[in-house]
Amino acid sequence: MDLQKYRKLLLKEQEKIEKYLKKKLEEEKKLGEEWNSPKDFEEWAYFTYTENDLSVKARGKLNRLKEIKEALKRIEKGKYGICESCGKEIEPERLELIPWTRYCSKCARRHPEEL
Repeated sequence: MDLQKYRKLLLKEQEKIEKYLKKKLEEEKKLGEEWNSPKDFEEWAYFTYTENDLSVKARGKLNRLKEIKEALKRIEKGKYGICESCGKEIEPERLELIPWTRYCSKCARRHPEEL
């Protein structure tokens, strides 16, 4: 197994998420400044919707970032690519698509957060 290849994939995804979160933090700050004086109900609704949407997406990205960091730790410990449920090797095709995965495709069906 080419651990360097998977490490690079994980680091690339980590960087992409961190850039996204930084941008969203700046947008939320801007929204917070504008939120102080919505002019009408329509504007208030837009700010509320946008703020909620940013929060939901950011939580998802933060969870993904946590999974990526855990996967990088597994690489360091020599446990990367091993299913945490059955102990078998995770399929390379699955690692290509979801390099932070903790489960093989069979066990992932029992863990819907992995799908």
